[in-house]
Amino acid sequence: MKKNLKKSPYLINIFWSDEDQLYIAEVPELDGCLSHGKTPADAARHAEDAIASWIQTAKKLGHPVPVPVAKRKVSGKFNVRLPKQVHKDLIVKAAREGVSLNHMVSTLLSHSL
Repeated sequence: MKKNLKKSPYLINIFWSDEDQLYIAEVPELDGCLSHGKTPADAARHAEDAIASWIQTAKKLGHPVPVPVAKRKVSGKFNVRLPKQVHKDLIVKAAREGVSLNHMVSTLLSHSL
């Protein structure tokens, strides 16, 4: 079971570890930033402390602190390479539905999230 908690601006993934018999909280945006707890709430609370320590240590060592993904500015554009047949199939599907390829891909991606 994975839970995403959003108190921190950084993503915190919480999962059960059979090996440790604890909930593990992982902050994927901060390399090696982990904590644990007996409950998901404990793990999340400890993760907040781990994030603060990670950032403090990085600054002390002169290492960059990543901007949280949730706070990054995005353009709304990206390029993706597709197999030619997938590209063709998307064009045909968009034409059948009377929409642009951009609209079709955007709709399909939105529904998958």
